[in-house]
Amino acid sequence: MPGADEPPGAARPGRWLVLLAWSWSGLAGAASALWFPDSPVIRHYTWRGEACPGCRDLPPLPVWERMAELAGLGPVRFLQAPDEGLGHAYSAAPDRVVLSPSALNLESCHLNFVVGHELAHLARRHFDEDAIALSVYSGRPANWTGDGEAALQLADGNFGLALRVSHLWQQQEDEADWLGALLAAQASGCSLEAGALAYLGHDAQAGGGLAAAHAPAMERVLRLLPFAESARRLGTLAPP
Repeated sequence: MPGADEPPGAARPGRWLVLLAWSWSGLAGAASALWFPDSPVIRHYTWRGEACPGCRDLPPLPVWERMAELAGLGPVRFLQAPDEGLGHAYSAAPDRVVLSPSALNLESCHLNFVVGHELAHLARRHFDEDAIALSVYSGRPANWTGDGEAALQLADGNFGLALRVSHLWQQQEDEADWLGALLAAQASGCSLEAGALAYLGHDAQAGGGLAAAHAPAMERVLRLLPFAESARRLGTLAPP
């Protein structure tokens, strides 16, 4: 169960500021970057992969596939949303990344950060983490269901429960930010400044609020700054 300050298996940014290796090795059929955190040792839920109304399959760009590989993921299904109703992008367990029409028109380094961020959510199994947290904070035993969607539905219309879990959501978003930025750097050569910082800087007032998953954009920018040198070094490994 996640603690009040840090979920189990969450990576502390300082631990990764000095990257000890700049290549990747094959593990279980997927080549995960040596710096990318191991998958957390928590319960695996079953995910049905609920319908995405109006979505259509989106052929992945090679850089997206490289980022998924660096994160140690198997095949990821990319979809295009029919509109902007859920923002530029979101991920859904077990293996989907959904992009809006406007996201596909973003500058390439901005888009690579956005996709890397969503891939980090999948690789770090944030959905399983949420299912455990929502179950426990709602007073249910952690093993009351193996259905991930059923566990996530506990938050529907329950602002009090969402408020209790919001600290975990913000920790997950912070983790997805720095991992996504570094994935984009190694896969495409995008610097932190050209990718994550520029993207977040477009709307410095976005995010924040009670029970919000995302911190204000400027807070996210400040938390990413210590990773600029790591991104620069990883960028030297990007394919030509």
